[in-house]
Amino acid sequence: MEGKNEDKLVLVTGGGGYLGSVLIGDLLNQGYKVRLFDNFMYGLDSIANFINHPNLEVIIGDIRKNEDLKKAVSNDVDSVVHLAAIVGDPACAIQADVAVETNFISAIRLARMCRDNGISRFIFASTCSVYGASETEILDEDSNLNPISLYAETKIDAEKDILVLLDKQPAPTILRFGTLYGLSPRMRFDLVINYFTKKALKDKELKIFGGEQWRPFLHVSDAAKAIQLVLESPIEKINREIFNVGSTNENYQMKEIGEIIKTCIPDVIINHIKEIKDKRSYRVSFDKIERTLGFNTSMTVRDGILEIKEAIESGKIANPDDPKYYNYHG
Repeated sequence: MEGKNEDKLVLVTGGGGYLGSVLIGDLLNQGYKVRLFDNFMYGLDSIANFINHPNLEVIIGDIRKNEDLKKAVSNDVDSVVHLAAIVGDPACAIQADVAVETNFISAIRLARMCRDNGISRFIFASTCSVYGASETEILDEDSNLNPISLYAETKIDAEKDILVLLDKQPAPTILRFGTLYGLSPRMRFDLVINYFTKKALKDKELKIFGGEQWRPFLHVSDAAKAIQLVLESPIEKINREIFNVGSTNENYQMKEIGEIIKTCIPDVIINHIKEIKDKRSYRVSFDKIERTLGFNTSMTVRDGILEIKEAIESGKIANPDDPKYYNYHG
């Protein structure tokens, strides 16, 4: 597809990752020129379907290294989507120094380079985990933040400093994504919906700890759609804005997720355990992004469970326990 996007070069850091590999494919299909920056610690399989695309440039590098970043950031870049990070609470906890350097320090270094190179837009991937454990009924972008993990703390610190640093250009946008799920070229089975589905299929048994905790869920394809929407929205609508990304209707308690799993995989046994291993609980409003940008999701948790079920049962994903599908395998 060619047209309005063919002259726009978008730099996507972490473009080989779970969300990045979906986004890259979508952008190329929409006619964008894309520069993909990633260290490909999980290999190049995630970009195999489009690695030879004429509008794709691939740079292999470490987001923590200044000389690598300089290769990626140049004044011909129109917009930057910053996805590169140590993602998830467990992965950050086991390598705290690397997490801080990657998620916070490198994000600020990149933002500064973008400012110095006159780039138009800077989209920063954050997380609804910044709300942590909250007793508030429903949270919006102005609600108090209550992080209970290093991962969330690094994202909050980066959010704050990016908004201070980028006071004029590029226009910064913070996207706080719900908990992702669904199929991706760089598949992950350490995300709760994906993990629960795999566990229910393979073991015919699923343990749910606690169950009262709230969590907002977002299909990875809808997350990519939100990023593209921000890229294409008028600057005045997205400049210095924070958006929760998801659907208010897709907030679920963990016990409800178990019920949905059961409707999709009827022979699974659901065991409810009183012990709470993950104390995060947040119910989030996504009214702002719908009202401001017209964003709506197209996929539900049930849709995601069924597509993963089909991928495993058909053999498209032969071994979901393969370590390559996990940022953290504990």
